[in-house]
Amino acid sequence: MSHTEKILSLIYFYFLLPVFTLYAYIVKNPKTQKYFESNGLLYLGDISSGYATDFLNGIGTTEIWTKLYNRVKQEKADFAGGDFIGHNFIIARKPSFIKSVLVKDASNFDRVHSLLSLKGDYIVSKSMVFMQGEDWKKTRAKFESAFTPSKVKRSFDQANQLGKNLVAYLNRELDNDSEKGIDFRIAAHKFSLDSAGSSTLSLDTASLQTREPSRFEQISAKFFLSFDNFTNWWKPGLIQLFPRIATYFKITVIDKEIVQFYGHIAKENMKNSGGDKNSNDFGGLVHSTWQELYWGHVDRPDQEEWITANLFGMLLPGYKTTQTLMAMGAYVLAIHQDVQDKLRDEISAMIESNGEEFNFAAVNGMTYIDMVINETLRMYSPVGLLARTCKKEYAVPDTTLVLKAGDIIVIPLYGLHYDEEYHPNPEVFDPERFSGANKDFTFLPFSQGPRNCIGIRMAMVQTKMMLCHVLRNFKLTPSPETHNPMKFIKSAFPVMDSEEVVVCCAKIE
Repeated sequence: MSHTEKILSLIYFYFLLPVFTLYAYIVKNPKTQKYFESNGLLYLGDISSGYATDFLNGIGTTEIWTKLYNRVKQEKADFAGGDFIGHNFIIARKPSFIKSVLVKDASNFDRVHSLLSLKGDYIVSKSMVFMQGEDWKKTRAKFESAFTPSKVKRSFDQANQLGKNLVAYLNRELDNDSEKGIDFRIAAHKFSLDSAGSSTLSLDTASLQTREPSRFEQISAKFFLSFDNFTNWWKPGLIQLFPRIATYFKITVIDKEIVQFYGHIAKENMKNSGGDKNSNDFGGLVHSTWQELYWGHVDRPDQEEWITANLFGMLLPGYKTTQTLMAMGAYVLAIHQDVQDKLRDEISAMIESNGEEFNFAAVNGMTYIDMVINETLRMYSPVGLLARTCKKEYAVPDTTLVLKAGDIIVIPLYGLHYDEEYHPNPEVFDPERFSGANKDFTFLPFSQGPRNCIGIRMAMVQTKMMLCHVLRNFKLTPSPETHNPMKFIKSAFPVMDSEEVVVCCAKIE
C-alpha cells in the first residue's frame, strides 16, 4: 500500500466511516423493514457501512451487488429489499418483474440519478446518458436515427475494410514478436476506436496503422469508467455533494485533454455543418439536435458544451464496451478450440458461397457467430448492473408491494447471468445455450426497452467483422501470459478494466 493510500485509509476508517455510519443511521426509516417484510420480501438490512468497507478493501460495485443477488437466490426469493444511504432498494431476480421495469411499465421508471447524479459536472451532465424526462426522450429519438438498420448496413463496408486493417496489424505484430503472444485488448482497442472514429465522427484515426498509440488512442486512454477505489472518488463525490460549486468552477470527471479534443471537434462542427439535419455524420446530427431542441432558450447558453458532451458521450463509452466484447471473444476462442474450429467452419462456408467476399446479408445470416457472441456477453458482460428509480407509486405485479417514488430497482447482471436456474452450468462456456432457447430478461448485456444500448446493432456488426477476418487468417491459442479475466471483475464496468488479454496467433496459410 502506498503512502497516499495509507493516509486515505486512515481518513476513511477514523473519520469518514463513522460519519457515513451516523448519516445512514439518521436517515434510516425505521418502517423500512416492516415495509418490505409485510409484503413478503426478504429484508437485507442497511448495507451502507458494509458497502463502504468492502469498497475500501477493493471489493468493487459488481462484486458487492452480485453477492447480494446470491443471498436472494440462496433464499429462493424473487425479490429482496434493503436500505442504502437513505434509499430503499429492491434487488430484482424474477424475469417477469425485470420485464415490467425495463419494458412493459418503463414509463414508471427512470435512470437512477440520486446516488451519483453528476448534475454539477459541466460536461457529463449534458450527455444523453445522464439526461432525464423530456430532454432525454427527445434527444434519444433524434440520436436513434444514426443507428437505424439502414445506417448500420451502410457502415458495413467500413467495418469490412477495418477488418482487413486488423489482419495487417496482427501480421506485423507476429513478425515483430510471435513468442509472447498478442495483447488482444490492444488490438481490439485499436479496431474499435477506428470503427467508432469513422462511423461516428467521420475521422480517419489510423490506430491500426501503427504499433505505437495514435493521437486518438492517447486521448481515449485518458478516459476511464472505474471509480472503484477511494482515491478516484474525490471528484465525483465533490460534484455530487456540491453541484453548484462544481458547475461554477467547471469541474468534470472527464480528463481535460478529452474535453479539449471533443470541444475542438464541436467547434469545427458548429462552424461547418450549420446544423444541417441532412448531414451524414453524427456530429451534424448532434448539432442539429441542439438547434432544434434548445435554440433560442435563454437558459441554454451551452451549445458548445452540449455538443462536446454528446460527441464524447456517444463515442467513447460505446467503443469501450465493444472493445471489451472483442477482447473477450478472442480470449474464449483461444481457450475453447472446438468452438473456434466450428465458428471458423461457418465463416469459411459463408465466404465460399459468396465468391470469397464478405457481404452484409451473408454475415448477418450466420447463426453460430451470434451464439458465440451472446455466450461471451453472458460470461463477460461489459456492464455489471442495471438500475432504475421509481418515478411514482407502482404496484408490483402479482404481489402486495407498492413501490414508492424514489425506490431503486437494482438488477445485478453477473448474478443474473451466472444464475444456474436460468443458465445451467453457468461457469461453462457453451454457445449452444443460445441455439433457440428463450433468454429474455435473464440475459441483459445491453439492457432492453427504451433505455437499451443505442449502438447495439453497430457493435454487433463490428464484432462479427472482427471475428470473421481474424478467424479466416489466424488460429488463436492461449499464451503463457493468458490470465483468467474473471479475477479483474470488480467495477461497475467489469472486464473493461482488465489488465490484459494475451493470446497467441498463428497464421493460417
